[in-house]
Amino acid sequence: MIGRFDLFYSLEHEKQQHIIEAAMEEFAEKGFKHASTNIIVEKAGISKGMLFYYFGSKDELFDFLCDYIIEFGRNEYLHKFMSESQTGDFLERCKILSEIKHKTMTGFPVLIKFLESIYSHKNEEHFKKYMPAAMELREGVRKHLYDNIDYSLFREDIDPYSTAKYIKWLMDNYEAETTLRVKNENLKFDAEDLADEWKRYYAFTDDLRKIFYKKIK
Repeated sequence: MIGRFDLFYSLEHEKQQHIIEAAMEEFAEKGFKHASTNIIVEKAGISKGMLFYYFGSKDELFDFLCDYIIEFGRNEYLHKFMSESQTGDFLERCKILSEIKHKTMTGFPVLIKFLESIYSHKNEEHFKKYMPAAMELREGVRKHLYDNIDYSLFREDIDPYSTAKYIKWLMDNYEAETTLRVKNENLKFDAEDLADEWKRYYAFTDDLRKIFYKKIK
């Protein structure tokens, strides 16, 4: 049985990437409603007929990009985090996760630009059906982040399970605030904003370590 996008995947990898990047950039900049398939094919170097031969419609193209970014997240984000963060130090896991995010943002700027846009008002309506898969991916990361924490690293004058809960609350609020800033377009994924954001994040985790961890003698 022929898969939905098998014809596209039969192309050379480099050609696939040109089309994916051109489409992601257009949807990210203009949103689904105003994105132009004419501009996508011009940037990708293919005919409009070929674009619709591979994807059928503008809706199917957007669906493909959503599927693509979720699968990318599983392979380059969740699985990588699980393999690289075997430590029981909760805040060290947070830093490892942030490094993976940083490398992804640096190495795949167009993909991150598209990811930013699907949570904004201009694309969120069309991304709704993919939210369960996106949330499953996010929960997978969170589960690994919080499972099997080494509680002996925490201060002894506070119940360790309460400490983990307090840190979780603070991290959740930090994440919610950051997500809101992205959604309201107050945080952009450009070099300057990202550099400031990483400094802010590392300062935040360093403060959590000072507050909740045993002092290193």
